[in-house]
Amino acid sequence: MRRERVSDDIYVFTSDLYAQVTASAVVTREGIVVIDTLPFPEETNEMIAYLDDLGQGPIKYLVITHWHGDHTNGCYLFDASVELVCHKRCLEALLEFGEGSLLESKETSPLFEEVELRIPEIVFEDGELVLHVGNKSVELALTPGHTPDSVVAYVREDKVLIAADTVMPVPYFVWGDRHDFKKSLDLLRRYHLESIVQGHGEVLLRGEIPNVIDSNIRYLDVLEQKVSELIEKGRGRDALEKLTIDRCGKSRIPLNGLVQDLHRANANILFDELVEERHR
Repeated sequence: MRRERVSDDIYVFTSDLYAQVTASAVVTREGIVVIDTLPFPEETNEMIAYLDDLGQGPIKYLVITHWHGDHTNGCYLFDASVELVCHKRCLEALLEFGEGSLLESKETSPLFEEVELRIPEIVFEDGELVLHVGNKSVELALTPGHTPDSVVAYVREDKVLIAADTVMPVPYFVWGDRHDFKKSLDLLRRYHLESIVQGHGEVLLRGEIPNVIDSNIRYLDVLEQKVSELIEKGRGRDALEKLTIDRCGKSRIPLNGLVQDLHRANANILFDELVEERHR
């Protein structure tokens, strides 16, 4: 696990074991707000131990940005006094898909054997929820796209956006909706930002942010345009193999090349969606 500070009071923890997943902690005078967990128990335990050793007060809240296991597997490791927070859509997804997804993870690796599903206690609906802890205000807002339940956490005082999978090296919408994704990315421009913590990968600094938002929206547009052109020409799914990520304006390097797999999954699901739309 890699650890860095993006401001005096905000720490980011990055997994060494899976897809550079990030979790974050906002440290205040009256306790700590954690946003997401890491995929494997050993890394989440390491994060919790580090925060305890800071001596800055207890962890008060654990915010879940969306239901996917790589961001929620560690929830059960937090003390019962820590209140879990999520959007209503996340709660519904956890209740519907959580156990099945966890079972699949346990079948792939013995490292997940002890993981238990923990359901959040504080649930908010439309609009925003602001957590006021100590000298910090953590503003939670729904940003669907990666998944219908995705949220971001904006730390007002530090101008840091903990964006989870709403911002990644390549937008990944297999579980969500590409139209919602573009709207959510565009809405991020309303924030005054010094940095963005991506759900996977490196922290983005102020000078990079406008270009990254533009690039992610452009990727979604270009991908749709190119897949539409293939369908119009009567090409089959096999033609997607030549529609590489770099042809859609994104680098194939981030996340140790995993972005290429994410891009291929995007292209395939989009192909199915566009074919279905044409048949309606």
